[in-house]
Formats: sequence, structure tokens, C-alpha cells
Amino acid sequence: MKRVVFVCTGNTCRSSMAEALFRKMLQDLGKQDEIQVESYGIAAVEGQPASEYARKVMEMEGIDLKGHKARQFREEVLDADLILTMTQSHKDYIVNRFPKAKGKVFLLGEFVGDYSEISDPFGQGIEVYEKVAKELKEKMSKILERLEKN
Repeated sequence: MKRVVFVCTGNTCRSSMAEALFRKMLQDLGKQDEIQVESYGIAAVEGQPASEYARKVMEMEGIDLKGHKARQFREEVLDADLILTMTQSHKDYIVNRFPKAKGKVFLLGEFVGDYSEISDPFGQGIEVYEKVAKELKEKMSKILERLEKN
């Protein structure tokens, strides 16, 4: 089983939504037993719930994020096959702090060929969270395509 990890800052918005969306896509395709999906934050406060708007936007997708608990990125996460970050600074932090991660850590956009970052919706309105969810869904489809080819 492959292990894919999504990383942002606090693990309450972007990476938690990415994890949930990717897991749902895998379930919809009947591939949930092929890829293990997790999320972490490089500055997460362990146990924090997903933000209110992240939960609401995921609810609109038929996903329940109420049980999400933020997790701090740590060395054990490097066992993952693929680590996808929301920004270049997240990637740089991981590679600088854990040099052996090089080669398995990618900016999410970089992995799908567009090099764009997913901006942080924290503290903004629900429409910003909806935009982030839309961007994530578009990229998740491309990630699945790339993983299926490999």
C-alpha cells in the first residue's frame, strides 16, 4: 500500500481538506485499499479540530471533518511514499529539517506540473475555503492520474 501525506501549516484547513478529498476520491474509485492518506502541519497544535469553514465546505462535498485532529509533522512521517505540501516554504522546511525527505517531498502543484501554491484560507470567509477546495479537487484528479501511471 502506498502512503500519501499532505502538509500545510496548522493541519486545520488545507491539508485536512486535501486528505479528506483525496480519501473520498479513492473510495469513489474503489481504490481506498491501495493508498493510505494522511495529513500533518509543520506548526500544528496537536488535537486541534479542522476549522469551522473547512468543516462546512467539506460537508458540501459529503465529507465529515468533525473528527479531524491536527497532527504535527515529525520524522516518522518520512516513511511515506509521497509528501505533498501546499507551499514552497512548507517543502523547503521539510527538506531542510529532514534532508532524507528529498526526492519524496513535492509542492502539490509541482507534482502535477503547474507549480502553483495553495494559499492559506485561515481567517478568511467561506468563499475562500470553497475556492481552495475547488483548487484541491482539480489537483487531486491529476495526482490520481499520475499515481496510476507509475
